[in-house]
Amino acid sequence: MRNHASPRLRAVAIAWMFVLVSASALLTGAAGCSKKDTAPRAAGLSPSSPPPGTPPPASGPSEAPAPATGGGAAGAQTITGMITLAPARKADVTPTDVVYLVARRVADNPGARGSLVAVKRFTASSFHIEFSLSQADMMFKNGAFEGELTLAARVDKDGDPITRKKGDVFGTVDRVKVGATGVEVKLTELQKEDESLAGGAPRPGMPAGHP
Repeated sequence: MRNHASPRLRAVAIAWMFVLVSASALLTGAAGCSKKDTAPRAAGLSPSSPPPGTPPPASGPSEAPAPATGGGAAGAQTITGMITLAPARKADVTPTDVVYLVARRVADNPGARGSLVAVKRFTASSFHIEFSLSQADMMFKNGAFEGELTLAARVDKDGDPITRKKGDVFGTVDRVKVGATGVEVKLTELQKEDESLAGGAPRPGMPAGHP
């Protein structure tokens, strides 16, 4: 009997060894899965969510703010520049002379003088003379300071804006658009004869002695 029982016992022992090994492997895998599933996870975050504190990705270029409309910028309603004196005319100007800068509408008739818009007064104590013309310099407040204007600067010897005396130095720039910057009005010309601008009675509301 010993000869027959020994191989059989060995077979049973080997079978039990396989069972135990298989069971051990299953238990080890189950324990690993259980440990993985129970690992702490940040609340409210999916497995693909970035770690806390990471800035959110850009959602595309943001729209630029729309440009302001209406009213216009203050700089767009001015004309800025300088009045300069030609070297050839320095002997015709003294530091006590008055300088007028006048803006007029562009006349339909090239030979006519356009209507007066704005005036500014300076002294000829030094050149160049920087200027800024705006609605605040308008002679009449019933219109807008806009469009194209003619600028004229004059050294007035007698200080009377309604007269132009022979020998007065002047310069003109045609068709200057309101909003222009760096405009140069150069005094290059001499008045050839006396002239008066007081042609008839002034219009209602017009200041006396306007240029």
